[in-house]
Amino acid sequence: MEDLRQKTTASDLALREQRRGSVMSIVGWTLIGFDCLIAVWIWVGLRSGSEFWLYWVAIEGVIGLALIWLAARRRAEGARSFDQTARR
Repeated sequence: MEDLRQKTTASDLALREQRRGSVMSIVGWTLIGFDCLIAVWIWVGLRSGSEFWLYWVAIEGVIGLALIWLAARRRAEGARSFDQTARR
């Protein structure tokens, strides 16, 4: 009985890790999508002498890409953990 409880807990943790990875991926892609919309203002800002939109898009793009990269790692770790739990 205790073994089944440990297996269920471990599989729940693995699924939770995969879910967190999916949420991080969605947030990262949303940031990238908003960057595409905001990128229109880069030229307008540079033409008027402001570099605000350039830096905004660059920083938000880096954050979005970092979230996507971390999400892929979390989902892979969750899948690996879930596979190890299922094999027991």
